[in-house]
Amino acid sequence: MTKLDDQYLHIFTPAGMWGDQILNLFSSHYHMENMGKKGVIIHTGKDLFATHHHRYAPIESDILKFWTTFDFVKGILFDVDQRTLPQDANNSNYDIFPFLDFPYDDDYKCDLANHIDFSLFPDSSLKVAGSKIAVFQPLSLKNKPPLLKNDFICEWELSVNQLIANGYTIYVIGGVEDTKDYDALYPQFSGRKQIINLMGKISMFEAIDLVMNKADFVLSCCSWSAWYGIASRTKTAFAAGPLLEDGTDGKYLNLIKNKDVFYMDYSSKKQQADTSISQWINKNA
Repeated sequence: MTKLDDQYLHIFTPAGMWGDQILNLFSSHYHMENMGKKGVIIHTGKDLFATHHHRYAPIESDILKFWTTFDFVKGILFDVDQRTLPQDANNSNYDIFPFLDFPYDDDYKCDLANHIDFSLFPDSSLKVAGSKIAVFQPLSLKNKPPLLKNDFICEWELSVNQLIANGYTIYVIGGVEDTKDYDALYPQFSGRKQIINLMGKISMFEAIDLVMNKADFVLSCCSWSAWYGIASRTKTAFAAGPLLEDGTDGKYLNLIKNKDVFYMDYSSKKQQADTSISQWINKNA
């Protein structure tokens, strides 16, 4: 069928998985500019496939709100179902650009925070103190494959101590569901005046604002905060999980650039990764 040609880059992305959103939009922003387009139209569905759990789940309405804060997102169309994605894309009136299949310049640099209107966030009043702010997301196990969870658990003691030695005040973030694991795995961080625990106490929008607007450094497990730190050109060190280490999710790493601002090791390497990350922090943070 003949497709309509307009001034926008049309993409498909499901309205779920916060980390995926910034990767998809970072890549799409590059391709939009490279192709001379004037904005991005998002095609999506009313539910999404949770890949790590192999089931369909409802969309996250807050992600729809998040999309509307980007100055280059010009519309959202609910016309693609993941169950019939190839057929729906073929039947669409527009060419849906498969950005996952298009590598691009590794030297590309962009501060995506400059394209977000943070005043539209429903929560953005969080106040932080400290001359140097580090955001620390130690673990995020909720959506990880159960058989691989141990390899997603990081060791952090050297890295956290190095941030403190470098003069940082550390704000710990994560969901309510992470608090019990955090307390059990990292009791050594409890009660330290340089570490403020915000896990389960702030909204996702407040956490994004903290990472992209207020942080001078991001230390993260294999989760969304690493990608948002990198996308906003905040110095970031993260321990990638086994699905990035074995190449299963390697294509997603290719969606993000700003390679001059981040360091990556692997959580499965435990103390070895903590050592290498702490050394990078010592030299770069």
